[in-house]
Amino acid sequence: MANIPTLEAIKYANGTLELLDQLKLPFEFEYMPINTCEDAWNAIRSMNVRGAPAIAIAAALALAVEATKKESEAGDGAGAKQWLISKLEYLKTSRPTAVNLFND
Repeated sequence: MANIPTLEAIKYANGTLELLDQLKLPFEFEYMPINTCEDAWNAIRSMNVRGAPAIAIAAALALAVEATKKESEAGDGAGAKQWLISKLEYLKTSRPTAVNLFND
């Protein structure tokens, strides 16, 4: 089989996340670095990332990236749980019309 290049909408490796900026398609292929939940919130809200599965994956991976970087700041189990819940609640506000993003 020929070595055909592929286009990835989401790149995640070793605690780093990049999202393909879908607003620039099809003329440009540019990736946005996502280092925090705020970065993901902005990418989702601005529709740089589209489609319910991609939005959910971007939100989940952004949370994982930030949690990895803030591991020492989360504190004990209760503090970490509260931090996680607050970030999830924040990410929920990124697409209030995306019913499937979070199913309460």
